[in-house]
Amino acid sequence: MQSLNISTSAMRGIQQALDNTANNLSNIDTIGYKRRVASFSELLTDSMNEQPAADNQNRNTPVGIRVGSGAHLAMTKLDLGQGSLKQTDVPTDVLIEGDGYFLVTRKIKDANNITVDEESRFTRNGSFKVSYDDDEDGYVLHTSSGHILTDEDGKNIVLQEPVRNIEISPNGTMNADGLLVPVKIGVWNVDNPDQLKQVGENLFDAELVFMAGGPKNKYTSSYDNGVTLRQGALESSNVSMTEEMSQLVNIQRAYQLNSRAIGISDQMMGIANQLRSR
Repeated sequence: MQSLNISTSAMRGIQQALDNTANNLSNIDTIGYKRRVASFSELLTDSMNEQPAADNQNRNTPVGIRVGSGAHLAMTKLDLGQGSLKQTDVPTDVLIEGDGYFLVTRKIKDANNITVDEESRFTRNGSFKVSYDDDEDGYVLHTSSGHILTDEDGKNIVLQEPVRNIEISPNGTMNADGLLVPVKIGVWNVDNPDQLKQVGENLFDAELVFMAGGPKNKYTSSYDNGVTLRQGALESSNVSMTEEMSQLVNIQRAYQLNSRAIGISDQMMGIANQLRSR
């Protein structure tokens, strides 16, 4: 019976690892996407220590027999490896060189078009577009999902007409004809990226609580760690097709092994039942 439990739990974890690999492959062309790596851990084990004293004298291994319960998918760790550079020469495309995230915000409105909440998200996707925003009474840089790019204080970057000659320096300072004064694009460092929750559309929910000077209660500026920005370029996904396909083969073999183990355990229990009936 224990062999069935071990193989069943393993197959469940392997299926989750397969889903993770499929998600990585489906985002191979997503700008700024970071692959996730499946990590397994052992389930609870039982230890049987009722061994004869004579047997204990001849053993070099620890006392007791450990009976495991299988393994499960413990977590999917975020791989922060830098993706390859994709040159676009579009002024509103920005690439982060190093570890860091853009902070983008979006207002949540009810059926009467009244703002009821504001959500804050982190992203590595630096493909921004310029459009007019009625709430901000000006032009903003926003993602494809409608989230607005913010500065180092966590405030939305708003430009007035005319919006042209946008220049972004490596230290994040942004100048444009539609800006009264230069602003600095916020790029934030996350000490433990695994705490970030993926919410779709290549965005992470960091559960920010804003204070004076930006979201510095949990995160610090990435510029302090040597991070720079590059205008007119984007970061490709760091998913490797070769590595993911190799992982897919390993997952398939592990699934077949555990499936075969379940079949053999079923045959052994069938033989045991036949012996008891005679």
